[in-house]
Amino acid sequence: MITIQILTPTSPNWATAAAQIGAISWSAGPHLAKVMTTADWQPWERVVYATDGAQFVGCCALLANDIVPATDYTPFISTVYVDPAYRQQGISLKLVRAAEQAAVVADISGLYIVTQHVGLYEHLDYQLIDRQNDQFGRPCRILYKSLSATA
Repeated sequence: MITIQILTPTSPNWATAAAQIGAISWSAGPHLAKVMTTADWQPWERVVYATDGAQFVGCCALLANDIVPATDYTPFISTVYVDPAYRQQGISLKLVRAAEQAAVVADISGLYIVTQHVGLYEHLDYQLIDRQNDQFGRPCRILYKSLSATA
């Protein structure tokens, strides 16, 4: 059974989650794990962590900053990842929705997502508002969603 947890740096399984996230093959995983273990976290920042027993299934993060440098956009849903063995089961939707709910609880009125994908987040009511290069020079799309209707 898939379990989704909302983690903060004081969560008992924070270090385990960071290690599992750091082990994924997508470069964003090790980046998020480094942020988890070295950054100062805002009180509202969270990691959404999905497991199947002890097996890591997926994650995303609610963060003040993402991979687009020098932008006024904040906060972000970042690093949405689902293990290939668990894809096509709606888990990424559950991760994003959990991050949105954590944002609502923190009185955040809207969220941004940086992505190269087209159509992945639009069905969740995110809308394209900008295009910028990320910190690696890759062209990215910046999407936004108002959370006023989500609450």
